[in-house]
Amino acid sequence: MKRCPQCLFIYPESDERCDFDQTPLVVVADSEIDAPARPQRNTIKFVVVVLAAVLAIGTFVIYLGFKTRSKAQPSPSAPIAVTQEILPLSPSPSPIVSPSPLPSPSPKPSPTRVTTAHTTTSLDPVSTSGPGNSARRGSKPVIILTSGGKIDADEVWRTRDGVWYRKNGIVTLLKPNRVKAIVSR
Repeated sequence: MKRCPQCLFIYPESDERCDFDQTPLVVVADSEIDAPARPQRNTIKFVVVVLAAVLAIGTFVIYLGFKTRSKAQPSPSAPIAVTQEILPLSPSPSPIVSPSPLPSPSPKPSPTRVTTAHTTTSLDPVSTSGPGNSARRGSKPVIILTSGGKIDADEVWRTRDGVWYRKNGIVTLLKPNRVKAIVSR
């Protein structure tokens, strides 16, 4: 085997000059060529020891990271204390019941009135036919709207909030400015 003394490139015995720098080649024994190519046993041991140390340190750092994280968060197997504070419910405001100011001429008891935050209403339905007009008691009330429309209702009553009416079991509130009159049919 031959070798270039400048670039240390190895050539076969048949070549005379280096292909790169045109330097004449020198004949070298095979043992000289193989020696630099083989790493020393001490070097291999050193590399193995360094890699093992790096691996051990890395594993230890990862272990510490998981251990620190598990202390910050409770483990799912640990019992969790749950505290629940039960607050007493405040009673809802009860309506104030007062007797009707006018005695009723009929034998049935006088209708009771209920006062709430918004309105004072009677628990009994209010007839639009007026008191003492028993001939018209079977007639249905009609609400005439300011827009010209009409609503046939089963029952109608007025409050401070507006005009309430019931039709087919559904109770609805009309604002006072939408109602022109309430008449009986």
